[in-house]
Amino acid sequence: MITPLLSMTPSAPSGATICYRAYGLHIRSEIPLPELVVSPVDQVDATIRLEALTNPIDTSCFHGSQLTAEGMYLYWESVGTLLIRNGREIIVDRVPDADAGRLRLFILGAALGVLLHQRGHFILHASAIAVEDRAVLFVGDKGWGKSTIAATLCKRGHRLLSDDVVPLMATGTTQQVIPAFPQLKLWTDAVTSLGYCLDDFPTLVPHLDKRDCRLSDAFDPSPVPLQHIFVLGLGDAIEIRRMSPQEVLLALMRNSYITRFGAELLQEGDRADHFLKLTQVAQQVAVWQLLRPRDLSQLSETAQRLEEHLRSPC
Repeated sequence: MITPLLSMTPSAPSGATICYRAYGLHIRSEIPLPELVVSPVDQVDATIRLEALTNPIDTSCFHGSQLTAEGMYLYWESVGTLLIRNGREIIVDRVPDADAGRLRLFILGAALGVLLHQRGHFILHASAIAVEDRAVLFVGDKGWGKSTIAATLCKRGHRLLSDDVVPLMATGTTQQVIPAFPQLKLWTDAVTSLGYCLDDFPTLVPHLDKRDCRLSDAFDPSPVPLQHIFVLGLGDAIEIRRMSPQEVLLALMRNSYITRFGAELLQEGDRADHFLKLTQVAQQVAVWQLLRPRDLSQLSETAQRLEEHLRSPC
């Protein structure tokens, strides 16, 4: 059974370059990323490095993104500018005194999401767990409880695959989930509802009421076949219903990771490929709507209903 790790993983020494493993990649980084698993091999698929950039983005806004011939630029006022290019490189031009936790949040989220897109993956903004040997995804708007439901199921003995960025890889007639790294990001009310002590979980970044929950068991990086996707929604009672083909396509479009930056950031050729991958997922994976009240006291009952549903023939 996976249990939360109640102490922070030590950071790498300042200035050290370390190789990590995440999303099936060996990533060499000049920035310490203690959330990731250290790679046992000296192999490099992608690099993260610090370098001054000429920023093409209008910095009068709090954040922005821009696709150029050179690659994708992402900007946050309190962090700096990141350039992601060729699916192999993330260049970070950080602002002086940028909070290290906030910087890592954007590198491990948006920047890696763009890099995986550049490498040809279809990516969902989701939380993913493994129930026995099959992957289950939860998608939905911000605040709908994707991470909370995943954490509830992990506490019941199921295995975390990814939280936030979930890349898929098509293999024949199936979709495979590529595991990320052993971290869940939970709001404080979710932490306490799951029976944990807030003092045991550090805050992710200053001024954000969200906690860093790392997992203590060995993290398995092996891809897992995707069997079910649940789209979260509000209901008077817990209910699981199959979605129509049109509803499925709309839900997958809404929750695909790259469209968070604006559909215009998909170049013409990318749009056709993106839609093809989306329709393949819709055809190969069972997609359901999970309706439930906004009531954390029903987390256990929700998990039980999900487990019953997953055990039943569909």
